[in-house]
Amino acid sequence: MDEWPFDLWLKYAVKALGLSPSEFWAMSISDWLCLSAHDGGRVLTRQHLEHLMQIFPDKALK
Repeated sequence: MDEWPFDLWLKYAVKALGLSPSEFWAMSISDWLCLSAHDGGRVLTRQHLEHLMQIFPDKALK
C-alpha cells in the first residue's frame, strides 16, 4: 500500500459508523483496522453468549 486512504476512512467512520471526526482521529491505526474489518457476517452464537455470561455474570441489583 503506497498511501493510507485517510479521507475515505474518515468518510466511512462518520457516515457509516456514526463516529465524530475527533473520535476517528483519536483512534490508533490498529483499532481502526479492527473496527472497519469485514468479518464475513459472523454472529454471536448461543454457545458463545452462554460462555460470556459465565465469564461476566450480571451483578445483582440492590
